[in-house]
Amino acid sequence: MKKVAIITSHPIQYQIPLFRELKNNKIDTNIFFASRHGLKSLKKDHEFNVKFNWDIGSNMLEGYKSFFPKKQKFDIDKFRLSFDGISDYLREGRFDGIIILGWSNLHYLKAFWYAKKYKIKIILRVETNLETKIYFLKKCIKFFILKFFFNHVDFFLSIGKLNKIFYLHHGVSKKKIFNAPYFVDNQFFNKKKNLSLKNKPEFRNKSLILFVGKLIERKRPLDFLKLAELSALNKTLHFIMVGDGYLKKECLDFIKKKKLKNITLLGFLNQKQLSEYYNIVDLLIMTSDYETWGLSINEAMAANVPVICSNKCGAHHDMIKKYKTGFIYDCGKILDLHRKMNLILNNRKLLNLIKDNIKKVISKFTAQKTVDSIKIILNEK
Repeated sequence: MKKVAIITSHPIQYQIPLFRELKNNKIDTNIFFASRHGLKSLKKDHEFNVKFNWDIGSNMLEGYKSFFPKKQKFDIDKFRLSFDGISDYLREGRFDGIIILGWSNLHYLKAFWYAKKYKIKIILRVETNLETKIYFLKKCIKFFILKFFFNHVDFFLSIGKLNKIFYLHHGVSKKKIFNAPYFVDNQFFNKKKNLSLKNKPEFRNKSLILFVGKLIERKRPLDFLKLAELSALNKTLHFIMVGDGYLKKECLDFIKKKKLKNITLLGFLNQKQLSEYYNIVDLLIMTSDYETWGLSINEAMAANVPVICSNKCGAHHDMIKKYKTGFIYDCGKILDLHRKMNLILNNRKLLNLIKDNIKKVISKFTAQKTVDSIKIILNEK
């Protein structure tokens, strides 16, 4: 049986299916978390603006072996976040490979250093692409640092097309890059329609348009509200906004000022409740001006919901095909977004075609696809 160590910052809901799938594939899976954030929140998440614990299962740590630092930590936003004693685990663990899921703190860098020292095969998966917004000088410095860093990595997991281009740009050989598409637990989000929810007075007999995201500047939630304003006279539509953040007051003020009656703000919803909304809506809108990926697209497609996203969402290169699985619009151009929304909702034949195609596309974005790549890498000499 192959044995792997996985290095990640804290329990994150979308990573858990991968850990369990590795174990199901008879790989001895050992996860080293530097923080308990997500299992127990002692303070508000600074972007969600709420205190929460993920509810994706009775225990997020079930189905694989997990390790935490002896001193309990709950922060995740500090560079000095690390796992004291990781050296001993890696030296004595007899691992066939180490999968490092980032580079932004000491936890990742220490694991990288000790993996090199103990001659453990290093597999790196990061989410970055070349569209990340950084200043020119910082970009130049980062380029040379990463090129040096990547020269000491054995294999790379690519979450999508933009991520692969990022690796290639920094001198990584194609032979070292393996496909590991971003995914969610598709079965979790594909549920029977909750008729009592769908039949709430404000939703009944309406086409429902959904926004899911933190109410922060990068997500451009006000663009979604402007779309609702443009559609105010269409009594067959209702807009649902899921999320919280520091722009919540600004969103509420906009709704009040424009006297919008066609929108419902639900605040933050955890995964189980969120999945019920995906299964009653007709369309997901993603308005972000930057997303390395955009997992809400996976969640919506898992529930067989068409998507319109901005051209700044990384996932669109892999998942959104015009007239086939949804539409892409130029970020910030609300009239273009409005036109494409109506194009889908007013054409039943097109809507059904998109839903049929979504089923084929989302089937390619699973934990097993990543596991297959990891198994190949572990067997490489």
